[in-house]
Amino acid sequence: MNGVKEIFDPLESVKENVLELIKLMNRSKHIIAFTGAGISTSAGIPDYRGPNGVWTCRDQGRPLPKVDKPWNLLKPTYTHMSLVRLVQEGRIHHVISQNIDGLHLHSGLPFDKLSELHGNLNIEVCKKCGEKYFRPFNVIEESTSKHNHLTGRYCDTCNGELYDTIIRFGESLNKTVLDRAFDLAYKSDLAIVLGSSLAVHPACQLPLIPKQENRGKLVICNLQRTKKDTFASVLIRAKTDTIFKILMEELKMEVKDFNQVLHENNMKNNN
Repeated sequence: MNGVKEIFDPLESVKENVLELIKLMNRSKHIIAFTGAGISTSAGIPDYRGPNGVWTCRDQGRPLPKVDKPWNLLKPTYTHMSLVRLVQEGRIHHVISQNIDGLHLHSGLPFDKLSELHGNLNIEVCKKCGEKYFRPFNVIEESTSKHNHLTGRYCDTCNGELYDTIIRFGESLNKTVLDRAFDLAYKSDLAIVLGSSLAVHPACQLPLIPKQENRGKLVICNLQRTKKDTFASVLIRAKTDTIFKILMEELKMEVKDFNQVLHENNMKNNN
């Protein structure tokens, strides 16, 4: 699947499919969004399997693409901020993500509305007392080992060693996080895939559950074809920011820019 050609549907076709998505949303009682690397490319983070993705460049012997900003300067995209609003309004009930970039939490999405299957570069945990720390930086940037997960910092509560939460190749997913994601998928009647090639197991099975259980639908929003396309009721080939600008306009929902949210929060804190 690496390097598969990206497909861009005509804008009119995208609009028609977004209207179909809205119809499905209006008929659904429990909706999950399943997000992949494609929702973060407009923030300056490379994807994995696109024409210039990390795995594509690796397979072709080209230099690997890099994040074009320091991690602490990366900002949530329009898609991230739209998901926050949809969750606030109860239109989407939970977000299951394969991403490790931390932008979902940075956008203001609540912890209890997010399942991060592969960990979070901003979070380190103490295995001694269970304390979690959400950092404004990449916790593994200065780590000397890629295998033991130690970050070199210590817990403020018990002085235990802190570990990153990233799931690396060959490692099992966090059972608690995975079990919760499966439970939520089984409760759902609509899964919306956003920017994922649905190629990584077992994560890629989650959005298929409502369809396979014959009580729900699957919508895939991705620029590349996936092996799960035949299960989808609606396929939208466009960047997720483009899709959500149409979606939120049709729903007549305002989406605040991340900088606007930061300014409002600063004003509240100063009063």
